[in-house]
Amino acid sequence: MNKFLASPKFNYLLLYIFGGIATFSIPPFSIFPLFLGIGFGLYRINFQSSLIKIFLSGWFLGFGWFSFGLYWIGSAFFMADTYHVFLMPVAIILLPSLLAVFWGSACVCAKLINRNTNFSILYIIVFLSLFEYLRAQVFTGFPWLMPSMIFASNVYLIQVFSFVGSFSTNIIVLILSILPFIFFSNFKGKNALLLILLIPIAILLFCGILRYSNKSFLQNTNQLVTIVQPNIKQKNKWILKNREQHLNNLIELSIKYQNSLNNKNRIIIWPETSFEGSIPREKKLLTNISEKILKNKNTTLILGLLRTDEKKVFNSLVFLNSNGDIIHNYDKIKLVPFGEYIPFRKYLGALTEMLAPKDFTSGKLKINPSIYAFEDIVTLICYEVLFTNEIVRRLTKNTNLLINITNDAWFGKTIGPYQHLALAKIKAVEFGLPLARVANTGVSAYISPYGETIGRIPLDDKGEKTFYQIPALNNTLYKIYGEYIFVAIIFILLVINITYIFTKGKKLNEK
Repeated sequence: MNKFLASPKFNYLLLYIFGGIATFSIPPFSIFPLFLGIGFGLYRINFQSSLIKIFLSGWFLGFGWFSFGLYWIGSAFFMADTYHVFLMPVAIILLPSLLAVFWGSACVCAKLINRNTNFSILYIIVFLSLFEYLRAQVFTGFPWLMPSMIFASNVYLIQVFSFVGSFSTNIIVLILSILPFIFFSNFKGKNALLLILLIPIAILLFCGILRYSNKSFLQNTNQLVTIVQPNIKQKNKWILKNREQHLNNLIELSIKYQNSLNNKNRIIIWPETSFEGSIPREKKLLTNISEKILKNKNTTLILGLLRTDEKKVFNSLVFLNSNGDIIHNYDKIKLVPFGEYIPFRKYLGALTEMLAPKDFTSGKLKINPSIYAFEDIVTLICYEVLFTNEIVRRLTKNTNLLINITNDAWFGKTIGPYQHLALAKIKAVEFGLPLARVANTGVSAYISPYGETIGRIPLDDKGEKTFYQIPALNNTLYKIYGEYIFVAIIFILLVINITYIFTKGKKLNEK
């Protein structure tokens, strides 16, 4: 038994378990202290002797984090017959395995740059943060389940994103996770190092508390946002005979309390691919819908549906006015790999027969729609809301609202929809913009520029809610400086680490 406890296999098992435990610190569980599981893993990795062991240790820590945090992806294989069910294990094992390579590689890079001492912890944090940035960019990017998500659990902690953004918050979370283990270590000069690291983070957290405590926003009582959650099951959504029932459901929810709201400027939002149909084929149907819902010329309906253009298919949304005219349409730009298109399809041979038969086409960037009283609106479909660059390149000085429509019905009653909501909230705080998030089965919500949930419709519920529009904030520090802040923090951390190693020299080796 003692031999096993001292073996590499036990070390890898332990790292996997603690990586998994750490995921319970993010929504919906939000058990904040469990994020120390990451710090425990990084501390152990610091003392590994060989590059192979370091890579495997980082990989197992990452595999625990991603496999526990992304298990819900497998539920999509049971929600519809688009994919063969027996491919589910491939998805829930292969994706976390690939993502864990980023963590293993980051740990190896940290050790390569500092092989003379036992103190590589700060280098590990630097490279892990850099590789998390790369993970959000390469191969179309997948910035889901970054360590910074932990701060989305609390209205005070989430304010940090307005100052430094998601990638810099990764650094802060990783540092906080490792500090207790440095405190109980035998490293020389640890107290000075702890103070140098902790004081600026404490100041930043205090500024976040002040920001939320002193928040103030005036609600525009003449501007209303209505979110509609029909709760249509994925297996029933594309059955043509059910379409009329689904549409009646959406219309009924949309006209609720209509008489009392007719003199207001109002937008009504339906979710992604709201019903079975596509444009331009359904223009007459859209006109009929507008006649039933848009009694007031100052009301606009925003709904998701497919768009076809010759042999191309787009995941789209449209703005519909009271005359039944499409005044704006947007085609999704950032498509989901293996969900909306199959990468390297022509090289997969017979395997493609088990996958979706047709790929969606990526849309092109358009000028943002502008609605009277609401001004500029940034529209994002599904997981596009995760990508900072997709928002930055669409922002204007008149942008007043983020709209994110999605269909999380694929993932049932799992933690996936809660994670998606948390990631969307982070973007509202980063850019100081209110966010209207509308999901087919939930969770739909209206979020303030401070990340506060003004109202929500729970998962797997049918309903609608109407909110007074909250104005956008003038600016946030992150909105002004963007990832220059990330670069600056990385540079400062490197200077701290180099200075610490230089002043302590060989004494850094733990007793």
